[in-house]
Amino acid sequence: MAGGSGLAFSAGELEQATQTAAALLDELGLAAYLFAIEPREGGWELKVECAIEEGWEAITLPVDIQLLLSSRADPDARKRVLETWAPRLAACRRNSGRQA
Repeated sequence: MAGGSGLAFSAGELEQATQTAAALLDELGLAAYLFAIEPREGGWELKVECAIEEGWEAITLPVDIQLLLSSRADPDARKRVLETWAPRLAACRRNSGRQA
């Protein structure tokens, strides 16, 4: 079982987490980005490198893996994840106030 103090996780869990994170990041409307989601000691992390007005920015967010995976089917969980990520990734959004 994943979680707890170890780094135990299944390949299926990692794949689901990656697919779910990709869908949520797309929903946030980021202009251009690369990301990785991975288990770390003490919890999971989402690392996002995204285009901002000044170039590229690297952002690391803690991830509640159970909430993330629940967000696939639970609209309330999805909303909570998006509300947590949106402020940190605001500068990366397509309509973040950048001039053409």
